[in-house]
Amino acid sequence: MGFGSTAVQNAQFGINQGMANLSRDAQAIASGSVANGNAVTDALVDAQQQKLDVEASVTALKIADQTLGSLLDIKA
Repeated sequence: MGFGSTAVQNAQFGINQGMANLSRDAQAIASGSVANGNAVTDALVDAQQQKLDVEASVTALKIADQTLGSLLDIKA
């Protein structure tokens, strides 16, 4: 397995994991109550972290795509 496929797979895994965690956080926020404010606050903070993680994975995917494109251009 080469650099490109590993980098792309890792980026896709990061995106999928982040989106799944965001969904979990959204459910916790939607079902939260004022009485359980800490759980809602924790979910909001975690949702922000998941957003940043997904953005980082998207950036990694773009870089892997550009790198693979450059390698293909060099080989051609």
